[in-house]
Amino acid sequence: TGFGTTGSWIFNPVNRTYIAVNNDIPGQDYVALLMGEVSGNWVNTGARPAKTGGPERNVTVGLPNVETSVGKDIIVPVNVQGVANKEVISYEFDLRYDPSVIQPQANPVILAGTVSRGLTAVANANQPGLLRVVMYGAMPIDGNGLLLNLRFTAVGTPGSVSPLAWERIMFNEGEPRTTVTDGQVELLAPTSD
Repeated sequence: TGFGTTGSWIFNPVNRTYIAVNNDIPGQDYVALLMGEVSGNWVNTGARPAKTGGPERNVTVGLPNVETSVGKDIIVPVNVQGVANKEVISYEFDLRYDPSVIQPQANPVILAGTVSRGLTAVANANQPGLLRVVMYGAMPIDGNGLLLNLRFTAVGTPGSVSPLAWERIMFNEGEPRTTVTDGQVELLAPTSD
């Protein structure tokens, strides 16, 4: 049926018909998603109390303008203000860049020494020009400052510039609201060391 004990199932494809199944049929893909409260054991413990107090202020997230030499590894610091004491336990973003100028490294997120150090990162850079990052954890971010560092490699030619443009960013489930500043990476001629 389309319903579980606590949620509903979504199937893709919804159904499929076979005349006869006498042997293995390779290349058949099915997806089943249980939506809603899937385990049946959720109890509201009040672990995240409702926010009270003064007016809600936006979280501000900013990217710098970085200059580096061709062929170098790049660390792009992402700074945040206004996130402390907002009970933020997750955030996600999509960042656009020029893949002919810079490319994300295999592990593009560095959390050591950042306000996100207690969270877990999942990054997806499968689509050239788009870096998707999801952060989550049990304990909220406890301060403002360096949100995380992103690692890229400079692959373009001297004088080329890649924008670093926020396509989408969201903290928790859309609260608090976010104000962003884009950045860029400019490649300089290689220096002799």
